[in-house]
Amino acid sequence: MKCETARLSARKWVLNLTRAALLTMLAQAVTLPAVGAAVTIYPTITSMTSSADRMISYRNQQHSWQTTDGAIHIMINRGNVDTGDALALFSSYDGGVTWLPMFTLAGTDQFSTSDGILANLGTTGTNLLLTYATAQSTGMIMYVSATYNSAAHSWTVAPAQVAFSSPNVQASNPAFANDTVGNFWCGFTAENLTTLQYQEMMVMRLARGATWTTTTLVFGSINSSTQHSSRPVTYTNGIAMLYQDGLNMYWAYRLTAQPVNTPWVTTLVFVGLPPYNEDPYGTHYSVIADTANNLHMAIIANMQLIYMRYLNSTGVWGPPRALTTTTINAAYSQATLAGGNLMLMVNNLSSLEVFQSTDSGNTFTLTQALRHVTPPPGSTLDYTNPRVEAPGRSTSPVPVFQQFANAGTQGLMFFQVPVVK
Repeated sequence: MKCETARLSARKWVLNLTRAALLTMLAQAVTLPAVGAAVTIYPTITSMTSSADRMISYRNQQHSWQTTDGAIHIMINRGNVDTGDALALFSSYDGGVTWLPMFTLAGTDQFSTSDGILANLGTTGTNLLLTYATAQSTGMIMYVSATYNSAAHSWTVAPAQVAFSSPNVQASNPAFANDTVGNFWCGFTAENLTTLQYQEMMVMRLARGATWTTTTLVFGSINSSTQHSSRPVTYTNGIAMLYQDGLNMYWAYRLTAQPVNTPWVTTLVFVGLPPYNEDPYGTHYSVIADTANNLHMAIIANMQLIYMRYLNSTGVWGPPRALTTTTINAAYSQATLAGGNLMLMVNNLSSLEVFQSTDSGNTFTLTQALRHVTPPPGSTLDYTNPRVEAPGRSTSPVPVFQQFANAGTQGLMFFQVPVVK
C-alpha cells in the first residue's frame, strides 16, 4: 500500500511538473505566427496519463464522443495498472478543463483496444455501446453498454457479454456497426495460437439479442502478418465493411436478407498502404458516414494524407486524392463531421494539421495547425509521430486530442478546433 501511495504521489508530481512546464511554454508561444494560411491553435494539458503507447489507438476505431449536453467523453488505455482494468472512460463537463474518471472495463491490459458507438436506444436515453479486447492472456472480444445520465453526470454500465472466445485464438482490435435492421456486426483480428497465423474474423448479434454468433467468414488472407484490420459501417439495406489486408484496402458488403454466412461482395479499392514497418497493425485509417450515407475515408499512403469518398447514390468509390502536396511523415489520420463540415486531421511530423470541407468532400482547405513549442534542450518531452483522436461527430469547436510523452509517461494535449464557413 505504501509503495502504491508513493508511486501515485510520484506520478502526480511528474504530472504537475509536466503541466506547469508545458503551460509556461505555451503561454510564451502564443505569439508565434501561423503556418501558411492556417490558424495556429495551442493546447491545454489534460490530467489523463498512461504507461501504454496505445493510450489512444487505433484510428479504425472510435474512442471519443460528444453527448448532446456538450460533455466530452474519451476511452483511454491507462497502461499496466495493478487492478487489471486498463481501459477507462473519462468525461469533461467544462469544455476540457477538468477530466473525471467515470468507469473502467475489467480484464483489460495495456494492449487492449476498444470501439464505441453513441446511440439512443428506446426509452433508456443515450447509450455508449462498446466492443473491446480483453488482456492478451485471455484474448476475448467483449460487448457492453453504458447508459448516460446527463443530469447526474454519471454512467450506468450493464453486464458485459462475451462476443468471441476460443481457447486456441487470441482476438484483438475489434470494430463494429449495426445494419439497417439493428443487427450488430463486429470484425476483429484473430491469431491462431498453434499456427501463429492471423486472419480477420466476424461475429454478429441479432437486434435486441443477448448472444453473439461466430460466422464462418474470413476477410482477406490468413498469414503470419499482423496487418489485418476492419471497419464495419452501416450500408443501405445491409451492412458493409472496409478492411485492410497487407498493403491493400478492400470494400465488402452484404444485404440483410442473406444468410449470416453468405460471402460478402468484395472489391479492391486501394493499393499501396504503408508497409509493416510503418503500420504493423494496418489500423490507421478513419471512416465516417454523413447523413446521406456517403462514406468519407482518410488513409495514409506514401507519407501523405489520402481522401476517398463513397457516394451512396452511385454505389461507387471515387479515386484517391492526396490532400498534402509533399510527404509530411503522416502516420495517423482522423475523420470527423461537425457543423456541416467534413474535417480531416493528420500528423505532420510532431504536430497536427486540420483540413476542412464545406461541400461534402469536393474541396478541402488547410484551416488550422495544431502546434506545441519545441522542447528545450535536455527536456524529456517527446512529440514524435503524435496519435490523434476526435469524435466522429461533433459540434463546434471540435474536441481534439494529441498524445505525447514525458519521461516515458504518456499524456494528452487537448485542442478546441472551430468549424469554419
